[in-house]
Amino acid sequence: MGWLKRDIHSVSAAMVRGWLHVMSTGDPIEPEVLRFILEGVRRRATQGIELPPVLQAFRVGIRVMWREITGSPVWNDQKLQDLLAEVASWALDFADQISTAVAAAYLDQAEQLSRQRSHSRSALLDVILSGTGSAALDCPAALEVRHCVAVARVAEDLSLLELERAGKLLEAKGGAVLWTVRHQSIAAVIAWPSGTRRRQLLSRLEHLVGNEQIEAIGLGGIASDPLQTRQSYAEASSALTLGPELSNGTRGVHDFQDLAAAAALLDHPEQARRFTDGVLEPLGELMRKPWVLPTLEAYLSTTGSLKDVAAALGVHVNTVKYRLKELRNLTDVVFAEGDRARTMVLALKVYRVMMAQEARTSGLTPASVAAHHHVEKDPTPPSKASSRAHGDYLGHRIPTAATDENLEPSLTSIGYQKRSYEELIDGSKFLSPGRRPCE
Repeated sequence: MGWLKRDIHSVSAAMVRGWLHVMSTGDPIEPEVLRFILEGVRRRATQGIELPPVLQAFRVGIRVMWREITGSPVWNDQKLQDLLAEVASWALDFADQISTAVAAAYLDQAEQLSRQRSHSRSALLDVILSGTGSAALDCPAALEVRHCVAVARVAEDLSLLELERAGKLLEAKGGAVLWTVRHQSIAAVIAWPSGTRRRQLLSRLEHLVGNEQIEAIGLGGIASDPLQTRQSYAEASSALTLGPELSNGTRGVHDFQDLAAAAALLDHPEQARRFTDGVLEPLGELMRKPWVLPTLEAYLSTTGSLKDVAAALGVHVNTVKYRLKELRNLTDVVFAEGDRARTMVLALKVYRVMMAQEARTSGLTPASVAAHHHVEKDPTPPSKASSRAHGDYLGHRIPTAATDENLEPSLTSIGYQKRSYEELIDGSKFLSPGRRPCE
């Protein structure tokens, strides 16, 4: 801030010199002095200082200098009192000239800055939309240094003013140095200074989701030239599309680095199909149970925390315990190694997205599509409340331990409908002293 104070001091000194010249001669301010003052005004506009406080500063300066003159004992002389009216007119002319010139210079500089920003944003859009080949010669300098691209999805039907506010939020708090509106989303170049960790960028962007109608953000990879900028934009767009599907609709910031493997597979549907078929093959007949896939994905994604798995599925912890007993042989053999577990998680996520994509293409529900891929649909369509209570996967109701389709009728008919499988398997340990099993 020291240089700013020195700059303001030099401009103020120039105005004092101009004032003294006008007050001593009655002539207009000297052009060189006025030009120096207006260069300072243009710098204030570039620095983002608004026009009203700039004008106010000059008005205060002129008022202080006028009081210095009229408060001096020299002006008690009657001869000078007769000249006061003429000197006052000089002061008013000086104030008018300064105010008019300052406002004009400020507005002119602000318009130039606006055109430059608009040109930079247009150049960014041209770089993003252009195909392979060399970048434009007037490419913004921000694309020649380390950066990445973020694409923010905003609410539908926003006005241009609302889109502008969202863009400015990315600029002010997200580190965006360039941004443009495209397809009701905002593509922004995020500065990535050396030494800044990716986690820091993600954290900064996460705080913006939910503000100014920003619903979710996709983040691309590192770029340092216009060609890489286009690639980073493609990655951010892919992350924004796949992220919510791979995370069950979760809003937030979706990092392409976390989604790259799934994105690469989904770009080649036949390879993705062969991959999922091969990885999911050990499930065998278990694939016919609609709770198996979501339980496996939740279990592996939450590193085995039963409470987290239950929360993710919307079921009781006892239900999770029962399901894991059913899958014990599979989990012991297939998931003993971390790499194989990660491969299974990837296959489960890709499979789920493929079913959703096929559903959109065919006009069917995900459940109908999944019915052709070894998953049996639950015969009773659930209500929304039931779906929330038992968990959903591809449009199926996921049976809990107490409502599983495999539950024997003889057991459900004697009062155990609301008990877990553990209670059914060993009900005696859950009974109060003195009670019989059928009470």
